[in-house]
Amino acid sequence: MKTGKKIMVENILKWTGAKLYGNGKNPAPAGFTISSISTDTRTLDRGDFFIPVKGENYDGHDFIIDAVKRGCSGFIFEDYSAQKVEGFLGSMDKSVCGTLLVLSAPSSIDFLLDLSAGYIRALNVKTIGITGSAGKTTTKEFIVSIMSEEFITAFTQKNYNTELGISRTVLEMDDRVQFFVAELGMRGAGQIKRLSEAINLHIGAITSIGASHLEFFNDVSEIALAKAELAEAIALNKGEIFLNMDDEWTEYIIRHIKSRYLKIGIKAYGQDNGFDYNFLQKHHDESGRYSFELFKKEKKLTDINMPLAGYHNIYNACCAAAICLESGSSLQAVKNGIEKSMPEGSRMKVYTKNDKLIIDDCYNASPLSMKAAINTLAGISARRNSRSVAILADMFELGQDAAALHADIGQYLGQKNIDVVIAMGGLSENICESFKKSCMEKLQGSPGNEVYHFKSREELCAMLGKILKPKDTVLVKGSRANKLEKVIDCI
Repeated sequence: MKTGKKIMVENILKWTGAKLYGNGKNPAPAGFTISSISTDTRTLDRGDFFIPVKGENYDGHDFIIDAVKRGCSGFIFEDYSAQKVEGFLGSMDKSVCGTLLVLSAPSSIDFLLDLSAGYIRALNVKTIGITGSAGKTTTKEFIVSIMSEEFITAFTQKNYNTELGISRTVLEMDDRVQFFVAELGMRGAGQIKRLSEAINLHIGAITSIGASHLEFFNDVSEIALAKAELAEAIALNKGEIFLNMDDEWTEYIIRHIKSRYLKIGIKAYGQDNGFDYNFLQKHHDESGRYSFELFKKEKKLTDINMPLAGYHNIYNACCAAAICLESGSSLQAVKNGIEKSMPEGSRMKVYTKNDKLIIDDCYNASPLSMKAAINTLAGISARRNSRSVAILADMFELGQDAAALHADIGQYLGQKNIDVVIAMGGLSENICESFKKSCMEKLQGSPGNEVYHFKSREELCAMLGKILKPKDTVLVKGSRANKLEKVIDCI
């Protein structure tokens, strides 16, 4: 990837704290600058500065010699691999080694984040960061669509919401960019704080809090505090944080923020005329796309027609509208940006296939987003007067509560009177058993409700033609690793 601006070696050392190879005994090549970066030798171009990273099954340091052979301008290595790098350099032509910038640091990822932090602070750009257990990608894409109407806007592509993706996007920006919009992903405590620092966050939002990533946390309260880590960077910039007041964890987050950060503004949004920004939903069409009225406190601003299905997406649109209006967007840009936005991937896409209405939300899943999708299924099927069919698969990273959280989904399906439940995977067996129990308790277990469980996608697809009927409304949802888009291919 090309950097937006050339980065001088003096700045690299100042921003990152990295050391010249040999603790400074080997000087940097005269006039050296970085103008392109690679973290993968398979796509490395001549002149790229190579940053080796470690994954679960590989170590980029093993490919440093390949990077040099492919013509890299230099590389950084982590301190633990010094002996390995000594061996590489000792085997190389001395004339080649003398042209390379070779740096060392405790961590390649920290080097990349620190480089991004220094780089973005040298630009005149305002940064917007979105996190949450659900809705962050859609909210980010609404914001990008709005801001791009009137400002030069850079943003994290797709779901590139962790260290590598965010750093690469930052380093591609140049002086023309006015706003940078980033989705901030999280695996554990401390990560949101680190990413927020790296992008010099001015404005942030927490879309929702739910039981995602419980594999890395003890409970949901810890998830809420981890998401709230973005407040520290915002406070340093005397910026604003936007919070969904209809989320049950928001008051907890507000108490936490107010006890620590005085120089931060809090903007509230939700379905209430008393909030800074709020909405009143009107109706939805047969594809589950709502229309709503947008308010600033008690003042109505405009009417907006949602471009994608789901009541929960009104919250994402309201959050995006609030952030953009506070950042200088016109009301017309907000309306246009939301109404023409079409978020990427399989996120609440509604379309007809073989006489059935498909709700394709198989990009990913958590308990929170699963319930939101079930709400949409129930609403659309009722509007169409059709059977409601939920094809669901396992939700991952839920830790020791995984079985109970899947069972809770089964109970929720029963409460929403879903007609047919088709589940796939070991954890999803809990959905089926709980759904059966819920239906029996409501005396709906026979003959209307049907439930099927399959261990594999192949078994499910083999039976799908016998289960589905014409005119069915079909939701397809599960964690990304289940690859449920292949189930849609079978419909």
